Amino acid sequence: MTIGYHPDTRHPEVYPHIQLLPVPERVSAYVKTIWQLEKGSGNHHERLLPNGETQLIFHYGAPFSESYAGKDAGTQPQSLICGQFTAYKDIFSFERAGLLGVVFHPFASNALFGIPAHYFTHLTVGLADIERSLGETGRRVAEAPGLQERLRIIEDFIVRRLQTLNQRHFALIRKSVGLIANNTHEPGISKVANELFIGNRQFERLFKEYLGLSPARFSGIVRFNKALSLFGSPLNLTEIALESGYYDQAHFIRDFKRISGDAPSVYRNNLALTPGR
Repeated sequence: MTIGYHPDTRHPEVYPHIQLLPVPERVSAYVKTIWQLEKGSGNHHERLLPNGETQLIFHYGAPFSESYAGKDAGTQPQSLICGQFTAYKDIFSFERAGLLGVVFHPFASNALFGIPAHYFTHLTVGLADIERSLGETGRRVAEAPGLQERLRIIEDFIVRRLQTLNQRHFALIRKSVGLIANNTHEPGISKVANELFIGNRQFERLFKEYLGLSPARFSGIVRFNKALSLFGSPLNLTEIALESGYYDQAHFIRDFKRISGDAPSVYRNNLALTPGR
């Protein structure tokens, strides 16, 4: 997930430390990144922005609270799957926290449970709510004596849970993600489907099953993140909009505010004010 910066709500003395960890070879076809976050006591708020990825989270400290798109906040389960989301999500921490996150390649998340990815879209679901026995893994991670043991438990859990996928469909969706990611100027569903030698309806159905989003919605998230990556450049907002594949600046402003909760100008100013950025 992409982190949004809001200087008025961030507290440097309790800002989380995030560490990227190596991905074990036997799960690397499905897992993109593993990260660890640790934070001392004190109140903290961060805004997360969608980036087209689904992830598992295992808390071994006090769980965060979260609020999706400005709705009432609720406490996260100890272990959970965060499905695709298409607008900002605010997280809050009030105590000492520690957690491990497993980020899946966009096309690979439904391999873990054999459940279509769109069942988790816009949801945070506790592992115990998917299957009662899965909550035991979260408890073992929380009680493990150190990082290496936690990682071993999580890796073994992923390997045990991986489902046999239709390899043709898996390859098709993996290729389609690459085609969309490399062309933010909205290549069009028909064009991508034609390149994959598959019908439009079947392509849309498979894409949603594997990613949790329609191809058009995923393309919009890719376009949004391309724009974010250019905010530190000397380009003005109109140039960023066109470079990222938006039709015009009005399209850019409307989409950006819907996804991030802020207008592009406000977000860019906040980014510039953030210490260390």
